[in-house]
Amino acid sequence: MKSEGGIKKTLGVIGYVLACLILAVLVAISIGVLIETIKLETISPERILLHRNLLLGFVAFFALFLIPRVQSNVRWLMKFSHEFTHLLFAILFFRKINRFKVDDTDSYVSYSSGWFGYHAITLSPYCIPIFTLALLPWRFTTVARSFVYLIGIDALIGFTYAFHICCWAKQIRLSQTDLIGPGKVKSILCIILFQIINFCLVAMTPSSGVMLAIQRVFVDFPTTVVSLFLH
Repeated sequence: MKSEGGIKKTLGVIGYVLACLILAVLVAISIGVLIETIKLETISPERILLHRNLLLGFVAFFALFLIPRVQSNVRWLMKFSHEFTHLLFAILFFRKINRFKVDDTDSYVSYSSGWFGYHAITLSPYCIPIFTLALLPWRFTTVARSFVYLIGIDALIGFTYAFHICCWAKQIRLSQTDLIGPGKVKSILCIILFQIINFCLVAMTPSSGVMLAIQRVFVDFPTTVVSLFLH
């Protein structure tokens, strides 16, 4: 029995190391994608100007956050966003939700256990800007809408992305059980990977559109980066 336990522990360590190595490679590729994104989005003053509404929404969030009463409500919304993201991913992985609670003293989601989805549920608040991603599909409708509508959508994308960044900066701690559970190294690598992907998608959406931004982030730029490594 002791030998079986030792084998399981060894296999667990090997699996963890392999997962970290794979994530490290993906992070290295994503850094290359980030460089390609910055190069593309700063290629000309005209292209930089396309991001003005995004930046307007981003700055507006932090300006609004300076108001004391708003600040208090935003802090509550940060807790709600964190637990709601856990909740959403728990539902996506077919967990039974037992309780959802958000208040000033205690916030948590209680759900049933399962044999898959643990990492996604646990790390989702640190990786996925759910409100920003929910807004991206609305850019598909801008062809038939007014220029004012386009300004509003881009500003809201910037606003919600700033909210996500603020949540991420406030909530991420190495002492967090969410990070300790999957393993600190794996958690940090996963969070870095998704934060880079999020930034690239948001940065390219005003100039490239949603579909082209997705194609560039997940296909075109990674292919370019990998080909550079291979050559």
